[in-house]
Amino acid sequence: MSHGKDRQDEDRSPKIRVTVVSANRYAFDTEVVTGRQIKEKANLPPDFALYRRTRGGNESIRDDDTVELHEGDHFFARPSASGRTLDDDQEEVSR
Repeated sequence: MSHGKDRQDEDRSPKIRVTVVSANRYAFDTEVVTGRQIKEKANLPPDFALYRRTRGGNESIRDDDTVELHEGDHFFARPSASGRTLDDDQEEVSR
C-alpha cells in the first residue's frame, strides 16, 4: 500500500464552502428603528451592510434609514467593502 497516493488524494481534496447562519431573535420596544439600531442590537460590526429579506429579494438598509418593523422580519448583514455578492458569507439576524 502506497502512502504517497494517500497524500496526493489529500492535496487534491476540493475545498468545501459553508455558510453559518446565526438565527438570533431580538425584541424592540418600538416599531420604528434605524438601521444602526438594528446593527447595534445584534452586535454587528458598524461597517457591515444591513439587508432585510423581502418577497422580491433583499432591501438594503443604511444606518440612518428608518425601518418600520413587522413581526417575523428577517435581516442579514455582510461586510460592505468586501466586493462579495449577497450569496457569500451572510450573517442573518431575525427579530
